[in-house]
Amino acid sequence: MGDQVMILKTLAWASVTLILYSVVRLVYDIWWKPKSIEKKLKQQGIKGNSYKLLYGDFKEIVRVTKEAWSKPMALNHRIVPRVKPFIQAMVQKYGKISLSWSKTRPNLIIADPELMRSILNDKSGDFQKPPVNPLVDLLTLGVSTLEGEKWAKRRRLITPAFHHHKLQVSMVLNEVLRLYPPVTSILRHTQRTTTIEGVSVPAGVDISLPTILLHYDPKYWGDDAEEFKPERFAEGVWKASKDQNAFYPFGWGPRFCLGQSFAITEAKLALAMLLQHFSFELSPSYTHAPYTVITLQPQHGAAIILHRI
Repeated sequence: MGDQVMILKTLAWASVTLILYSVVRLVYDIWWKPKSIEKKLKQQGIKGNSYKLLYGDFKEIVRVTKEAWSKPMALNHRIVPRVKPFIQAMVQKYGKISLSWSKTRPNLIIADPELMRSILNDKSGDFQKPPVNPLVDLLTLGVSTLEGEKWAKRRRLITPAFHHHKLQVSMVLNEVLRLYPPVTSILRHTQRTTTIEGVSVPAGVDISLPTILLHYDPKYWGDDAEEFKPERFAEGVWKASKDQNAFYPFGWGPRFCLGQSFAITEAKLALAMLLQHFSFELSPSYTHAPYTVITLQPQHGAAIILHRI
């Protein structure tokens, strides 16, 4: 009888200890840790939104995105307010570096071209891909979500297939990629405490690099940044803008898109073949509504009428 009582007491204490640990851990994860990171960053001059329990900025992101996607836009190239409404508002309100929240995870939004290039060129391992959902990893089946030795090995196997020689990108395709880049934002994650522009950033902070904002910035592309002008690339990519770090259609650095040259070559060949036999015009039923689901794409499809030449 005495042994049974001791066993029950031990189990009770173990249960209480486990419950207390779980509660403390939960409070740490959903409140103390986010608020601690927020305090550290704001003490160093980083401006941004305050952390909201559990949701962070999630509700606001959903609200503004839903509102932006609820109706089509005019037939022009001013797509940033529709594609990145929340991030654009954050940059306009707080500047080139701002703090937002993806639920309980802190997210630094960086819209400075030199800082973007520095982070994307990093080879120290400080800035890696954010942790991904296993389902996303399964669906991608490529190198985009790999890290460390797995990424290096897979890249060594794939790279030769895309780099037989350098390919020059046409002015028209470059301008299309500037206005409608497949990748509108690049994500990184601090693997350990690191420094960005003199600011100590703790481990576990997501980094958002909204590259599409640079593509439309008059500071780098002139007052006609929202116009389709392929001639701006007449002297190549490096002389097209006032800052060589302002063009990111496929990312940058050691983790840029491996299929970039192949994709551009394929697009040029397809266009050349089609233009030999057809002329194009937008269908009257076309609805201009670009949005992002992994990549930038037309929300309601792209209705085009082909006329045989």
